Amino acid sequence: MSEQKLDLILSELKNMNNYMMTMDNRMTSMEKRMTSMEERMTVMEKHMTSMDNRITNIEAEQQRHGEHIQQLIQIVGTTNASLSNFEQVSKKHFNQVNRNLRLLESDFELLFQKSNEHERDINRLKHAE
Repeated sequence: MSEQKLDLILSELKNMNNYMMTMDNRMTSMEKRMTSMEERMTVMEKHMTSMDNRITNIEAEQQRHGEHIQQLIQIVGTTNASLSNFEQVSKKHFNQVNRNLRLLESDFELLFQKSNEHERDINRLKHAE
């Protein structure tokens, strides 16, 4: 009986050994899967870091664009003020030039009339002799 028990124990040990080998194989397979998942997670982490860097760069670029837009707004405001001032000065000068031109026209008209009168007087004097 003792040999039967030993055989039974040996058989049971073999079964347990097979079971342990199966479990070891399954654990090895799971370890491989976990390693594969870790590698994929590392790749994903690199992609996320890359995307984060790109987003940071885009935000910095947007900040620079915002600053440029503010500068342009200030430049446009200054330009508008300068143009308004230029327009006022130009209108003033134009009005002065226009007034002077009318005065010159009036003076020329007066000179033309006097020239005609003198020419008429000269003709009268020539013919009166």
